[in-house]
Amino acid sequence: MEFYEAIRKRRTVREFLDKEVDFEAIKRILEAGNLAPTWNHNRNWSYIVLRTDEEKEYAFEYAKKIADKFDAEKFLNTPRPYPTTLA
Repeated sequence: MEFYEAIRKRRTVREFLDKEVDFEAIKRILEAGNLAPTWNHNRNWSYIVLRTDEEKEYAFEYAKKIADKFDAEKFLNTPRPYPTTLA
């Protein structure tokens, strides 16, 4: 597939099937993500693949606890050499 064809055919999916995804497909997607450019050419990525509802629920609860502790005002008001936003 040519680059511009891929751009024209891309789509956003917000409805998902309750169907298991082949792990080889997941690996191909992650490999493609590793090929994406980064602002400083740093490729220090870590991925966590959650496959069961129990894993997803545990991860959500853990992430929510971390998010609840996050102090946005402190983060935004810390002096930095560059502008900072939550965008």
